[in-house]
Amino acid sequence: MKPFQIGVAVIGLGICLSGSALLAEETIDAAALYKKHCAMCHKADGKGYPAMKTPDFTDKEWQDNHTDEEFSEAVTNGKGTMPKFEAKLKPEEIKTIIAEVVRKFVQ
Repeated sequence: MKPFQIGVAVIGLGICLSGSALLAEETIDAAALYKKHCAMCHKADGKGYPAMKTPDFTDKEWQDNHTDEEFSEAVTNGKGTMPKFEAKLKPEEIKTIIAEVVRKFVQ
């Protein structure tokens, strides 16, 4: 291999590796997503609005009676008065909001 080709290969490898590092560092800010998409109906503290019939996420009994899968399905496809978020949130974002925000209201 000629020195120029080796140099190009090294630079190309470096670009690939740095791109992978950036993807690995990409994180989901669940709190910001909750604030943007959920808090208007479920309140910042998770207690919801009884008049809107939104659930109280701080209620341990409510939490115990709803699996992550059920909750994810409701957020993705909507349920009752809840709109669907499949076009606004990625499945990973929904799962992260549930795990890092909603489930932590009872901890």
